[in-house]
Amino acid sequence: MKSFKNLLTLCVALSAMVFMTSCGEDDVVIDPGTDGINVADGFYIAASGADPIATASLTAEQVEDDGFAAQDRTGFVTGFSYLAAGDYQIVEIADKAVAASFGASAEAIEDMVSGCDKNNYTLVKSEAGDAKFAVATSGLYKVTYDPTTSEVVLLDIRGASLIGSATPGGWGADSELSGSVNAEGGSWSATDVEMRAGEYKLRFNCRWTIDRRIDPAAGFGADNGYQMFTNLGGSAANLVPGGSNIPFAVEDEGLYTATVTWTPADGLSFTAEKTGDVAPITFKPDENQWAITGDATPNGWPSTDPPAIDDHDLNYDGVTGGTYAWSITIDLKEGGFKFRANDEWNKVLGYDDLKEGADAAGFGVNADGNIIVGAGQDGSYTISLFTADEGDSYSVTFIK
Repeated sequence: MKSFKNLLTLCVALSAMVFMTSCGEDDVVIDPGTDGINVADGFYIAASGADPIATASLTAEQVEDDGFAAQDRTGFVTGFSYLAAGDYQIVEIADKAVAASFGASAEAIEDMVSGCDKNNYTLVKSEAGDAKFAVATSGLYKVTYDPTTSEVVLLDIRGASLIGSATPGGWGADSELSGSVNAEGGSWSATDVEMRAGEYKLRFNCRWTIDRRIDPAAGFGADNGYQMFTNLGGSAANLVPGGSNIPFAVEDEGLYTATVTWTPADGLSFTAEKTGDVAPITFKPDENQWAITGDATPNGWPSTDPPAIDDHDLNYDGVTGGTYAWSITIDLKEGGFKFRANDEWNKVLGYDDLKEGADAAGFGVNADGNIIVGAGQDGSYTISLFTADEGDSYSVTFIK
């Protein structure tokens, strides 16, 4: 993962960190003196009755693999295009002529995976031939075509956001950018975004992916469909779909104006300009890596004897308004547990160390101060740990 270095210098000198998704000049074949469709060989989305244009090309993109990694998928192509409401096809161009075209009726898919009202998308189970599919609403779309499953996915891009431990909402909430896009281009932006040391990503419609696997429990094999990315990571100089988290250095902390821009010619770009300073933080989340451990957890109580037993690490979700947050979703069973930091017992939180929260879940306490999961209380819980006074006290919530 490339580091996000010298952001201030980059913003002042260049005022931009650019992620390109459109065709480059080398991809386009233009020869006005010859007959045919003057674009490069490949796949395009084209309006009914119109020739495809270079800015509507679909190019190869990776899909998700195990462990949040990326993998190649044969024939899988994507692109960002502004589509006016109307009928469309996916067309394949070879030697400046239409070699094949694909379409079918479109189906609206309701997929509210994160409780966001911008998650739904359109699915087309395409067939070769003259059939078209309808785009009901004009807008900027991420268009994908997967020849293995014959699927076309149309995601109406209605919002962009930053998310991560470097952002105000941490990994638990998007820092949304506002704006709009039309056929000529447009942007989403936010001012005075407080960026702190940590990591972040950019994502669209407050979602990470669109899961088109046949059986989500069966993994990421090529014969089980695919999971396409709706997030960007990697590095500031080379953002890629599904890329690794982008580091943000402590020396670059400050207030920023963050903007995502799209134009038909240049595709997507991301800029961040530093506009102010922020007060230094004395509390260091890296020195407070909280975990849950105990016989109520899948791994049981830790031991120093081989084989080592791991704690269940909480994810650091960032700081919002001075409140630091960590969270985990875990299956709990009848038994006891505590929180401990940094895989050691010198910083421990039991039932009586938490200002509030354990009793709200109906959990009990034993003589050792362990939080006790009683009979009938087993199940999957999302556990969130908070401190609003830089570690002097902590609270916790449990959502079953």
